[in-house]
Amino acid sequence: MHLVTQTIVNYIEQTDVSNREDLLSVARIAFLDYLASLAPAESEQAVQDLARFIGADQNITVNQDKTANVDGHDSYLTVRRADKALYYGFASHYLDFDDAQANLAGHFSTVLYSALLAVLEPTDRWHDFLRAYIIGAELEGIIGSLINPAHRTQGWHSTGTVGVIGAAAAIGALRGLRGESLAQLLSLAATQSAGMFFQSGTDGKPLHAGLAARNGVWAYELLQHTSIQTSTKPFDPERGWFKTIGNITVTSNDIVSRWLAPGQLIDPGLWMKVHPYCSAAICGAEATETVAHRIYTSSSYVSKHYNVSPDAEEQGKRRLCAPLISSLWDDIDRVTVHFPPSADAALRYTSPSTGREGQFSIEYVVYQVLAYGAVQDELFKIDTIDQSVRDYMNRIERVYDLPKVSQTERITTVTVTLKNGETFTETVNNPKGSPQNPLNLEDIRIKLGLTLKADQIDRIIEAFTNTDRVEPFLQTLRGEGVLHV
Repeated sequence: MHLVTQTIVNYIEQTDVSNREDLLSVARIAFLDYLASLAPAESEQAVQDLARFIGADQNITVNQDKTANVDGHDSYLTVRRADKALYYGFASHYLDFDDAQANLAGHFSTVLYSALLAVLEPTDRWHDFLRAYIIGAELEGIIGSLINPAHRTQGWHSTGTVGVIGAAAAIGALRGLRGESLAQLLSLAATQSAGMFFQSGTDGKPLHAGLAARNGVWAYELLQHTSIQTSTKPFDPERGWFKTIGNITVTSNDIVSRWLAPGQLIDPGLWMKVHPYCSAAICGAEATETVAHRIYTSSSYVSKHYNVSPDAEEQGKRRLCAPLISSLWDDIDRVTVHFPPSADAALRYTSPSTGREGQFSIEYVVYQVLAYGAVQDELFKIDTIDQSVRDYMNRIERVYDLPKVSQTERITTVTVTLKNGETFTETVNNPKGSPQNPLNLEDIRIKLGLTLKADQIDRIIEAFTNTDRVEPFLQTLRGEGVLHV
């Protein structure tokens, strides 16, 4: 085992987060957000098809005395642990509702929590579960900071390529692997690194998350239950993962100088979503909402559409009802979305043809806000975007005239020019859900409320708060109809 791998192994073995409540609190919210992202996807046809494909029964009665067999199956299911991880990862990323992180340029929780849930034992406690997540996230974020933006620009999807390594690290931390056993797990995971961004806008993208989680679990099961031996030098400077994937040389100091300083969950932190579209569009969406409200309450708009000059109180009323009465597009000449150079790389569709493609299109997101006053989640599920909508999107232009920002920053300006010549502009860099303006527990409750009733959410939150072990909480989840597999 060479120095870089040894350094990573040492950190996985030795990292203590007992006094890092800042990290643990983020990890807790991230897990609830993960569940809030997974739950609505379980009713999607593709997710249900995958459940059937792996042999899961959608109407499972949970055995309170679950044990795991050495062949990788759980006794109350006929589903292998690796396939459970595949399902959880695919489902939790399917709607693109899950968190993202700037250094990784991808998604942490969908892979890490999916892998950890699949290898969970009945006696595992929350502290160990969350510690394992923090370790996996830390390694993924550090790797991302070393290989991006080149890795992303080359077309790799780091949720898959880096996620499998993070999954292995988290599994190794939870299951207490040490030394060469841990190095071999990282090695077998690293050699399965895969995922390309041309899959965005299709079911192939969430499949990356599922495959990364599955491959991490599969690597663990294989090494635990066979005599197979692998390399213990996955991060060898000359021929290891960093050299092969990124053609870069990484030293142990690159890891040491970054590890929990202060931590990838804190800086740059997680982006969490209130709507199911790419996080690269969140700033633009919020800026457009602000602009739309200003237009609705502007004296010229109100005078034209209502033939009155309302006072401030009446303007507020008009603003609230206007989205239900009239689309702004009748009055809009053009829209300009301003980005820093290359900041829209993940938003690859300028004229999407399906709702899935629209999740990766600032044009489709901006269109919705100006047509309805807010993003309409159901529009991301439609099979074909109408030509009239695409005609509206043709009035939206991207320009790259904002100053270049660091990999961990996001900023977007939206300018709407009306047919009467009036111009409205707004800039946003810390929208709701950003690390500087994070979702709180009440926000997560609202997100869970898209799928669950208030009393179900109450029971879930109570179980999450008042159990020492993870398994009783999962039993509560399954009782409420979440985590079907």
